[in-house]
Amino acid sequence: MQSSLIFCFLITALVAISISRPTATEERIRIMARTIITRIKKIKDEHFQMSPEIDFGTDIDTPIDGLTSVFVHLSYLQLRLRVPPALHLQQVQVDLETLLRTLEGLAISQGCPLPNPETPMHKDEAAFPVTSNYLYLLELQRYLEKLCLNMDKLKWCKDTDVAGTFIF
Repeated sequence: MQSSLIFCFLITALVAISISRPTATEERIRIMARTIITRIKKIKDEHFQMSPEIDFGTDIDTPIDGLTSVFVHLSYLQLRLRVPPALHLQQVQVDLETLLRTLEGLAISQGCPLPNPETPMHKDEAAFPVTSNYLYLLELQRYLEKLCLNMDKLKWCKDTDVAGTFIF
């Protein structure tokens, strides 16, 4: 009788832990994203004196289609931010790496496919590294702000897989 009661208690505890895990991970991801956003704002203020009249194409809108797409796009941005001179970007790069490892762990636990997103650097990025870094910082900031508003998308590998991969 006691052993079955202990067994039931252990099973209940494991279920409770597994149910709460995605929420805790999502909150951790949100905190990491907000930290990176704050660092980007500080870097823009300290290292980039850009005229507000310059249009940097704010119409770029990369959709958040699920956990796999978030991982792939952030990996792409991470690769692009490695263009020198990037000493002032080191902490953002470290924070982004930590965020990507957390997303990777979440994706693996959910069985999401993670393609190798590495692509070669474009010639224009090496020719204009300061502008390139600024543009990718802007894109990273916008994407992370959108991610913070769409954390529910991390429950699926892709939006098209909603029925098959929803985490309850």
